[in-house]
Amino acid sequence: MQKDLESRSDKYALAAPDHILVATDLTDMAYLLPYVVAQAEATGARISLVHAIPPSEFVASDPAVIPYIDRAKVIHDARLMLLDMARQIEARGISCNTIVREGSASEVIREELGKAAAGRLILGTHGRGKLGRLAIGSIAQEVISSVNIPVFLVGRHAREAIEHVTPRKILHAVSLTGNYQESLDLALGLGQTHGAEVTLLHVLDPDVANEINPERTIDWAKHALEELAPDGLNLVPPVHTLVTTGALAEEILKAADQTDADWIVLGADGRHRSWPFYECAAYQVLRRATCPVLTLRHEPHRVTPVKLEEVHFTSPL
Repeated sequence: MQKDLESRSDKYALAAPDHILVATDLTDMAYLLPYVVAQAEATGARISLVHAIPPSEFVASDPAVIPYIDRAKVIHDARLMLLDMARQIEARGISCNTIVREGSASEVIREELGKAAAGRLILGTHGRGKLGRLAIGSIAQEVISSVNIPVFLVGRHAREAIEHVTPRKILHAVSLTGNYQESLDLALGLGQTHGAEVTLLHVLDPDVANEINPERTIDWAKHALEELAPDGLNLVPPVHTLVTTGALAEEILKAADQTDADWIVLGADGRHRSWPFYECAAYQVLRRATCPVLTLRHEPHRVTPVKLEEVHFTSPL
């Protein structure tokens, strides 16, 4: 029994980090702060607030209007703002430190994640500053495809949705053909950590609907999902399964709406760092989701596809 508990604890370790790094452009903390506090209180994690000041901040766009930018003052002001945010977090009994560094946002984030050995990154996608404007594009692309920890993103349409701060329902899109196990464990672990219902979603190609016997493929997918969480129905809250056909991003967003999801969990493919982020389903979900999205990069060399013959069926095809 003790060994089973330890095994489950290791399996769901990503869902309860002991250190969370928050990347901020100093204008997005108003909507990030409730998420930061809630996740730290739920997991007992300490917080690191990091702000990157790109070299371009010190270059006047119009020398005739702004002849000189005080480098020391920019850094000093950023530190004061972060310290004020840290005091608000510490007032809730949460340990918090601050980091202000010069450099590109993505590089600073990756380096600080390595130094801190953080187990989660929280990132806003639409602030007023440069980090906020770029996060959903180049910064998010670089970070999501290069770090091996969960990245929690609060997009434009999720900023005002305070009801999603503590999840009660989580939606996880499962591929069934790649290395889905870690993101699956993350979603199930989040459900246990936060006491949230989890819905495992698999989206089949729209062409399936035109096959001679589409029910067979749909039944296979349903049983495959059930096999991934065999104890799901016995958990409190339970794990549900859902299979649909259609365009991936559209179906994820539709399922999130149908299930009243508070968080969407997605696996991010780490193989395609040069692939345009704007063209992938993950970007479409991030851009349009009305709740936060949590991504976890899949290692490309570990592939565990679910095969039809490996799935135990409780009813004949």
